[in-house]
Amino acid sequence: MPALIVYLLLGQAVAWRALPDLRAAVKGWLGLVFGCVALMWLPCLPAFFIGFTRRAQYIALAAAGVITLALLPWRKVPALGKRGQLSPPAVSRADAVGALMSVLAAAFCGYLLCTHVLLPRDDGSLWVGQSTYGDLAMHLGFVESLYQQGTFPPEYSIFPGQQIDYPFLVDAASAGLRFFGLSLRMSVIVPSLFMLLAVFYGFWLLADKLTGKLAPTVAAWLLFVFNGGFGFLYFLGGKYNLTTLLSGFYVTPTNLVDEDLRWVNVVCDMLIPQRTTMAGWCVGLAAIYLLVTVLERSAAGESCRRHTLALGVTAGAMPMIHTHTFLALGVLSAVWFFAWLGKARRAGTVRSLVTSYVLYGAVCMALALPQLLRWTFDAAGTGRLIWFNPGWVHGDTPWLLFWIINGGVVFCAMLAMLPFLRGDRLRLFSGAAALFILGNLVAFQPNPYDDNKLLYIWYMIGDILACGWLWEQLARIRPRALARSAAAVFVALGMLSGTMTMLREAVSEYQLFSPAQVSAADFILAETPADSLFLTSTDHANPVAVLAGRNILCGAGMYLYYHGVDYGEREAQVAEMYKGGEVFEIFAAKYGVDYVYISSSESSKYAVDLDYFTARYPLVYDRDGVSIFQIS
Repeated sequence: MPALIVYLLLGQAVAWRALPDLRAAVKGWLGLVFGCVALMWLPCLPAFFIGFTRRAQYIALAAAGVITLALLPWRKVPALGKRGQLSPPAVSRADAVGALMSVLAAAFCGYLLCTHVLLPRDDGSLWVGQSTYGDLAMHLGFVESLYQQGTFPPEYSIFPGQQIDYPFLVDAASAGLRFFGLSLRMSVIVPSLFMLLAVFYGFWLLADKLTGKLAPTVAAWLLFVFNGGFGFLYFLGGKYNLTTLLSGFYVTPTNLVDEDLRWVNVVCDMLIPQRTTMAGWCVGLAAIYLLVTVLERSAAGESCRRHTLALGVTAGAMPMIHTHTFLALGVLSAVWFFAWLGKARRAGTVRSLVTSYVLYGAVCMALALPQLLRWTFDAAGTGRLIWFNPGWVHGDTPWLLFWIINGGVVFCAMLAMLPFLRGDRLRLFSGAAALFILGNLVAFQPNPYDDNKLLYIWYMIGDILACGWLWEQLARIRPRALARSAAAVFVALGMLSGTMTMLREAVSEYQLFSPAQVSAADFILAETPADSLFLTSTDHANPVAVLAGRNILCGAGMYLYYHGVDYGEREAQVAEMYKGGEVFEIFAAKYGVDYVYISSSESSKYAVDLDYFTARYPLVYDRDGVSIFQIS
């Protein structure tokens, strides 16, 4: 924790020194974001030269401490109040309300994290929730293998020899915290809480900036956090009910594939299980806020060099934090430039706008291009990514009806708003609309569903603008009680599906690792070299890769396929190797297999010749149905 605090203090020092003209709440939030960026990036810089080691962590931490001290205003005395006391920064009512609501949302997420990230039971088993049963194991494997092995840039522990092109920096941050005493479980939970708080408060501050009023800001925030469409209608009786909701696996009003419900709740299905999305939105919302600030000030002919530099650095750090959010920011930046160009022409401030964009682009690409060349373009250039996919993931439901059902009242409000868009609201929505069109035409991963990482940026901006427009219309209704009732119904309908999904998530529980698997992982951690290679099954919940951070010959296709890794041949070889004989000897020598792991999973999945391994190799572990043979 002390290490994390140093990075967060660094973020605050940068925000308050670099952006003094912003109000206190915004600087505090940006400082939180900058601190999270430092936590993810600073340890990686020395790791390029000396590996992801304890020494690299201490070098990064020392650098963070020195920079923080250098940024403190040593020669300036804070302003004193009337009685000689320090004057606290002014905080508006809207800022305070948003902070409270964001803390409450983060607290709920903290409960989900504590119950959904390797929750230990008395028997030694480890449990997760519905949303984390799938993705969490991959992230934990990234964290633990990076901590245990220190290979940097990292490779897949579930496919050794293959570079990780997937954005890994949020997992690198957790791996770095492992060196300062945090357990695998807590290294995931603790930084996530700060990033989640930054997401919730960042959305609030962006909504406040774009609407300028408390009521539509509250509405937009609620409709973002509790987002959901009209899926609740399927649970009013018949095939689905409250019992199936609370006991089924992904039978919720926001995630029901059989009924074409795919617009998932952001808390339960994006922020909690998808750590890269969480980190991407944490940084991305800050970049969007700064981008809007730069556009407004440049178009008005005001000086905004500091904001532009902050924007360039923030955006440039994003590719390996979350590539989809970086792409979304790039689309917004391009569309909004041309949208604001006409306004700048009328104001005679084109030069100011162009100068800001040149500086923004130069700083951003100076930082981002090395990442894109090292990782992103490598994956895209193989043909594994980017393909034409009209309609996103809608099934038999007509496309417009699909979006009405999934997008709910927010999508309907956006449709109603379209004919009345004018001025800055039109300019802002043009960027969001571009993302919506792009996400409905092109897929940027083998799994087209993942385009929702672009589409949610459209939703965020559209939600804010639609609520701002709708509240202007409601203000014209008399009597006021009728307007307030209409607003309450609108928000309630928009929250109902998301609330039901959150209720299901809060009570969900699934065992990820049995006591026998945990004991075997403990032995592997204590008794085998960190760079050992194990032959195991390709199950996603693999204790060797996830809990012990060791390499396995081939992991789960549900991860590798969607990351564009060609794993088919090696997966087939795993099945052949468990039969023993000459085939095993050939492939064991080819890949350098050190250990063979045999449990009920391997025995049920493959034709395991246990006698072959028993007769030829030392049995170094044999307990509770798990056997480990040493090969080399």
